[in-house]
Amino acid sequence: MKKAMLTAVMIAAGLSPLMVKAQQTPMPKQITVKGKVKFDVPAGNPRKVWLSRENGTGKPQVVDSVEMGQDLTYSFRIKQDHPGIYKLNIMYWDHITFWSDADVSVSSRGYDTAKMKIKIPHFYYVQGSRDNDFINQMELNSTNGYLRSVEDYNQEYYAKEHKQKTGDSAWITYLNTRPRYNKGSDDAQQRRDLLMKMYKDRPVLIYALRYAGSPDDTSAYNSTLAQLDRLLKLYPWLTEAKNLKTTITNNRLQAMKLKPGQMAPSISYPDDMGKLQNLEKYKGKYVLIDFWASWCGPCRQAIPKVKELYAQYKDKGLEVVSISIDTDKKAWARAMADEKMPWEQMLSDNKDKTMEDFQFSGIPTLYLLDREGKIVTKYTGYSPEAEAGIKEAVDKGVAAKPAGERKVMQAMSM
Repeated sequence: MKKAMLTAVMIAAGLSPLMVKAQQTPMPKQITVKGKVKFDVPAGNPRKVWLSRENGTGKPQVVDSVEMGQDLTYSFRIKQDHPGIYKLNIMYWDHITFWSDADVSVSSRGYDTAKMKIKIPHFYYVQGSRDNDFINQMELNSTNGYLRSVEDYNQEYYAKEHKQKTGDSAWITYLNTRPRYNKGSDDAQQRRDLLMKMYKDRPVLIYALRYAGSPDDTSAYNSTLAQLDRLLKLYPWLTEAKNLKTTITNNRLQAMKLKPGQMAPSISYPDDMGKLQNLEKYKGKYVLIDFWASWCGPCRQAIPKVKELYAQYKDKGLEVVSISIDTDKKAWARAMADEKMPWEQMLSDNKDKTMEDFQFSGIPTLYLLDREGKIVTKYTGYSPEAEAGIKEAVDKGVAAKPAGERKVMQAMSM
């Protein structure tokens, strides 16, 4: 009888039993993070690990840092008023995310021992709570999805090259005509959707909602805001959900300014000689803006393809401008020397603002501008579809106009 009365009171107050149970979830005020690294950095490089916490604004806050021990171990003690999303930055090399509702431990590779170092995503299992396993599964899905997209792209590219060099079209014909049960991106999305459904009532869901409010998809945008409202009802202490709602709303407003047909945001960045540059000099030409970084594997992989495109279309009015979001000027300079890109190079002096102004969270991200400086389209990753779209725009002399959804290749997330 008492149980029935309690349920009635809860319903009258607008609270479901699930919501009350969720709000009573224990919140540890302190947890311990332990880590072990396999390979050390070369002499002279920082042997440090930084710990940051996400707050829903898109700008994680560094809360602590430690020097690794001689045995390449490290530990943190986190004091908190509620659990949240934390990220380990290990020697500027490995980046590992976890949920802080229980002690966690993780082993990582550390600094790469290969001669040629190109950063690619790597999955590390973080031993922690059941909620933390949501992040583990999402991270594995993202890593595998990215690697598959690169493999699919490479296979198609080399199959086309093989046909051009040998005249043998069997390989590319097979790739273009064989029935596929699913595209890699659809596969990854199905797994993501299932995980989000399984954890829809858990506060850690906020990890997946950070990039879910697509400004190009009103339905997805509204769904994300509704999911954040639900989390706030279940967990009033989850201030990150409130912050994220504000961030997503502001990002949508900015994204509306980046639609095809809109003028590209004005820029003023230093070039490789330190002189401030903008895009005014390119009026009357098509401009491909390539946002990249020295440490980004997909960016470096795309450069030879962009060189081919530039050589073929420069005389037809196409210019390329690379804007790096590197924070290490020496690494940027080394990458430019290695890649020998025959077009203008600029360096963002505020990575976060650049990513906010141009609304991207992964690189390479490319914007194609028409002869008036208006946005023709945006590409995430340098894919065959991106290359074909750029060529078509220049060949036909198209002006910027509203466009439908674009096919993209997964880029490297920040």
